[in-house]
Amino acid sequence: MSHGESDYESWETAASSALKEKGLEQLTTKTFDAIERFPLYTRERNKSRRREDGLPGESSFARGSRASGNLLGWEVRQAHFATRAGVNDHILADLENGATAITLKGAPDSAEQLRTVLQGVYFDLAPVHLGSGSSIAQINALLEVCGDEEGATELLRNNLGLDPIGRLARTGHSVLPLDQEVQQCAEMAAALGEPFPRVVPISVDGSTWANSGASDSQELGAVLSEGVLWARALMESGIDINDISSKLEFTLSAGPDQFLTTAKIRAARVCWARIVSACGGDPSASPLFIHAETSQSMMTKTDPWVNMLRTTAACFASAVGGADAITVAPFDSVAGLSNEIGLRLARNTQLILQEETKLSSVIDPAGGSWYIEELTDQVALSSWKIFQELESLGGVGNALQSGQLQDSIAETRERRHEGLAVRSTPLTGTSEFPNLDEDQLIREPFPEASEPDGDYRCEPLPNFRWSVPFEQMREATDLSSQQPLLFLANLGDMSTHTARSTFAKNLFEAGGIRVASNDGFETATDCAEAFSASGCRIACICSSNQMYSELGAEVARQLRSAGARHIYLAGSPDIGESLNGEIDDFVYLGCNVLDALAPIHQLLAR
Repeated sequence: MSHGESDYESWETAASSALKEKGLEQLTTKTFDAIERFPLYTRERNKSRRREDGLPGESSFARGSRASGNLLGWEVRQAHFATRAGVNDHILADLENGATAITLKGAPDSAEQLRTVLQGVYFDLAPVHLGSGSSIAQINALLEVCGDEEGATELLRNNLGLDPIGRLARTGHSVLPLDQEVQQCAEMAAALGEPFPRVVPISVDGSTWANSGASDSQELGAVLSEGVLWARALMESGIDINDISSKLEFTLSAGPDQFLTTAKIRAARVCWARIVSACGGDPSASPLFIHAETSQSMMTKTDPWVNMLRTTAACFASAVGGADAITVAPFDSVAGLSNEIGLRLARNTQLILQEETKLSSVIDPAGGSWYIEELTDQVALSSWKIFQELESLGGVGNALQSGQLQDSIAETRERRHEGLAVRSTPLTGTSEFPNLDEDQLIREPFPEASEPDGDYRCEPLPNFRWSVPFEQMREATDLSSQQPLLFLANLGDMSTHTARSTFAKNLFEAGGIRVASNDGFETATDCAEAFSASGCRIACICSSNQMYSELGAEVARQLRSAGARHIYLAGSPDIGESLNGEIDDFVYLGCNVLDALAPIHQLLAR
């Protein structure tokens, strides 16, 4: 037995002892893609031979596309709506204060209008990218404006945002059949090669899938299939396989799970290198450019300041994974158009990580972590399997138009919804530790979305923001928010009921139910009298199991007599067997919070 194995066994023995009655296997978790995550990773148990001969910029490219890593820093992007009033001032403020690139959403078709939006921007220093799904007219307008600076076209590094697949997935419509749109885009990419050699025409946007509820492997699998579709189309248009990667930009979502985000970005390079090699190309000839964008799905309207923590973790994970460009969503971006504070904090999140923490000064910060190395391998394998399944269906386009891709993502979305409902996926400030007295952010509304063009060709993917069910419950109780809605029937002294009363208060307030609390009651009569005086119609009994067996049934009966329309008990349903059917519902760790709170909202609606 090796020294490492002996050390692992010693740790395993100590960990099992510390867990007491719980088994060590309870520390093993699974992702939505059934990837197991173990409590400890070591060289001996998780050795990855592939990484032994792979330096940054070599071999599988898991450790980065370049030997220098991100020593010069990554591209700091900020997104803006072109139709927003004063957008030029916002863009210039970003570029003057640290942003190095701009993504323009809803760009005008007119070059004259675009010049007004981008007045004062030096395109050779700060590339202006178009949002994915841009039109040919928008692209022509941008190229015309960029061409105003004579002799600088070879320096331009714009991403033109051609993404007919993503646009079809989001809207369900397209002007032409998908294969014709792809061919049209590929021909345009080939035509731009000589006058604009560094411009990236094609956007492969994984956030389209991620923001509809897809898992990390589903997102990456769809991105790989879309990449292969473009590789075929671009080669048919006369572009060499070794130049294909320079015509594509992969956008991957960065979520709150920093390890999965880092592993997904690294796995994307591994899988793409394998695809290029399989097509007869040299992956090192034209490295893949990866843009990471913090997930919109994880952002919340309630307690939006917590969004800064989510996006910081996501940005950190993206940088550790070696993303070439990062966009951080402002903390207030769900409420509407972000104000100066939101934009500044989003920009400074990147600048602090890049400059003050010196994160970009370390080549492959994740290298040597046996956990991340193993997770990278597992995400690559899982994504490759999904990629192969999509290819067997004729590619991502066919899978989308047949509805099979939507069905697959819907299954994951339902599992995500269940995890959110039982709070195994907690949302701090929303499903956990809510504050019903917080001030709501008031922001300018987003520009109205234009109607999708073209014929209906498939079911569009929905936007799935995780916190919406809880936010809807909060909004439903706004009219009653100044009055207590639920009475905590705390039995015994504070040491007896505090654990469960605190749990219950947190759970009910997550659904917008304002709670009337107290120090506790020694008799059923005192509890019922206090309930009657509170004006509440709903109660939740909170105490110890012993107190439930002694007073629970009597308290429930007296609460009912005092006018309680619905009675909860804080504890598992097993406890209620001794209460003679006096309890309507139970709230406990792992219960479905949305289902548990539904009866209250039905009462409020009457």
